[in-house]
Parts: sequence; structure tokens; C-alpha cells
Amino acid sequence: MFKRILLPTSGSPIAAKKARTICQLLNDYQDAEVTILYVMKSYPNYAVVNSQLAKEDIDPNQIYLDDAKKIVRKALQVFKEQNVPYKIRIEVGEPVETIVKVAEEIDAQLMVIGYHGESKLSDYLFKGNITSRLIDNSKCPLLVVK
Repeated sequence: MFKRILLPTSGSPIAAKKARTICQLLNDYQDAEVTILYVMKSYPNYAVVNSQLAKEDIDPNQIYLDDAKKIVRKALQVFKEQNVPYKIRIEVGEPVETIVKVAEEIDAQLMVIGYHGESKLSDYLFKGNITSRLIDNSKCPLLVVK
């Protein structure tokens, strides 16, 4: 059975479905641990925007963190309900490279990914679909949930 499972999420509508699939795979296997991973793309911090936010007493880092919490919440709720141990990990970087790096760091035995995410046509045409790129680059087995 799988002991270390990586669940990268972008907040797509199937995040909860991926989490439920993991719970079904584990089926009372309490030694397993799931890492929920959200990768934030790095965006430039413009001094003008930061200055305006500071005047309003708003921390831009808190905005990013709040967004990340919303994104991992769908999967997190499923694991809480099913008493599945989990960790949350938030990284900044290019999604595919970062997901593959984290999978290697935690020695993931399985990665559960979704077939549909929030990618735009331009992303697919110019950068390639994230799922396809993970299939090409991941060293651990993948389970694709549709």
C-alpha cells in the first residue's frame, strides 16, 4: 500500500474528488500520509501596489496566504472527515518543476493529479498541459482522476 501520497492542487473543481479517491485507496490504512501541495506562481511585487496596500494596512503576503488556504480547503475537508493524516505544503515557483521536486523530496509513492484544471488554452498551446508535463517528468507513479 502507498505510505506517502502527494496531492498537488490548484483549487480546480475536482480537488475534492481527488481527495475522496485517495481516501478510497487508503481504506483505513492509518500509516499513510498525504501531502496537499499548492504551488503559487511568483508574481512581481510592484512597489506602487505595495505602497497603496500599506496605506490601507493590507499585507500582500497575507492576501496570497488567504488564497492558498481557500485552494487547499476542498481537499483538506475530505481528509478531516475521513480521519486521513495530511500535511499542507505551499510553495512558490513554476508548477510542474515544483511539484516534481516536492514529490522527490517527500519520496512520494503515488501522486494523484486531475485531468481538468484551471489552465487556459494559451497555457496549453505555449507551455503544455500541466497533467501531460507531470506524466512526462514525474518519477513516481501517477493516478489521474477525471
